[in-house]
Amino acid sequence: MVCTNLQIKKYKARNGAPFKQEDAQKIGEIIAKIETKHGKCKPEHLVKEAKTNKTLKKLFIWNKDKALIQCQLQQAREIINHVVEVVVVSGTETEQRSFVSVTSEEESVYVSRDVAIETPDYRKQLMDRMITTLENLTITLKSFKQFDYG
Repeated sequence: MVCTNLQIKKYKARNGAPFKQEDAQKIGEIIAKIETKHGKCKPEHLVKEAKTNKTLKKLFIWNKDKALIQCQLQQAREIINHVVEVVVVSGTETEQRSFVSVTSEEESVYVSRDVAIETPDYRKQLMDRMITTLENLTITLKSFKQFDYG
């Protein structure tokens, strides 16, 4: 376990992680080690480490054709995620994502924000995601208490 300021860090896999819970501690420690060595951890650092680390190596696609397809799918996700629409909320115009990711029949798909809100299962997924985000923000804000914001 990584030790900082006499605290031992315990790492876990977040829901939906592309790795097993039992690998989370090792992966967290590897990332922390990279950060210590370079002052930060860039994706390039992790890929380089994965070439020689068994735990990480199995998480990457090394076949160039398969990797290209996955790269293109990720680019498609980024495109979909960056389309916004202007909506009026309480008389004020604001930008909202037009399409959201939901799980449908065991696969991730994108639907319009309106369809997500109108469909009970999708609406629950979005609400659960928002609650988790708010809980995480609350925890993060508490860790900032000791610092001067000004």
